[in-house]
Amino acid sequence: MRLPTHLFLHLSILSSLVSGHARIRRPKPLGAPVENPSGNFYNAPLDHLGSEFPCKNLHLKADIDKAPTQVWQAGQVGMFEILGHVTAGEGALAAHSGGSCQASISFDNGTTWKVLHSYHGGCPRDVPLFSNMAGKNQTFTFLVPKDAKAGIALFAWTWIAVTGQRDEYYMNCASVSITGRGTSTLDSYPDMFVGDMDLPGHISAGECRSTAGTALLFPNPGPSSRITETADPKIPFKKPTPGKCFPPGKPGPVPVPVPRGNPPADAEIGAVMTPAENIVYVEEYDCGG
Repeated sequence: MRLPTHLFLHLSILSSLVSGHARIRRPKPLGAPVENPSGNFYNAPLDHLGSEFPCKNLHLKADIDKAPTQVWQAGQVGMFEILGHVTAGEGALAAHSGGSCQASISFDNGTTWKVLHSYHGGCPRDVPLFSNMAGKNQTFTFLVPKDAKAGIALFAWTWIAVTGQRDEYYMNCASVSITGRGTSTLDSYPDMFVGDMDLPGHISAGECRSTAGTALLFPNPGPSSRITETADPKIPFKKPTPGKCFPPGKPGPVPVPVPRGNPPADAEIGAVMTPAENIVYVEEYDCGG
């Protein structure tokens, strides 16, 4: 697909501007600061050379509180919310024309990641091309598999923006608790997409890159995915460049304990809702290989 000349001109101007910034508000991510622009240092993408993958290494730091901040029931609805602008203007969110994002989970403390839901376009919602301003509703839902392993897990929100630098891969991680009787680590689910950065020995320059001005089509989105008409019809969809666009880790031992008794007092209990009433199922799309 060839982009119009005027679009390349706009993109070259935007790429010279400051990087976008975004993060989730709920579940509260590991080490998150205050929810206003003074905390924007946290909202930056991962280091483009891969040194902060995954989770900005926060899941490995001893001084970070890793108590679950949200409780999800297996077989019911989970959610995440992108932190909005908070103040006038861009504030705490520079949405970079929107983008595509994934909700993923790890049962081995960040070694492997399995996709729960892929959102093609519309993440954040209601963002026109060349705008950093998003709509007010930034809550996204997905189904927690009914056989998902009970206990503490790491949730990840990952985002690829439509515009901005192509070495920006956003990732927030949060500790969550899954209730139920499940024992599955979802090995049959697709791996989380990783791209727009280098991972030494795994992803090299030019591999797994999105195209500026397009909403990413994930190459392996999984059966639970959603294609959203973007806020601007001039934003097309496109697959990334080829490569090993998935986490490099192999399954390992689970270092986090299965919680016993009641969840932490400050954990947010997810709503128990009938999935069919709350999730738009399943819009499949063949992204190719």
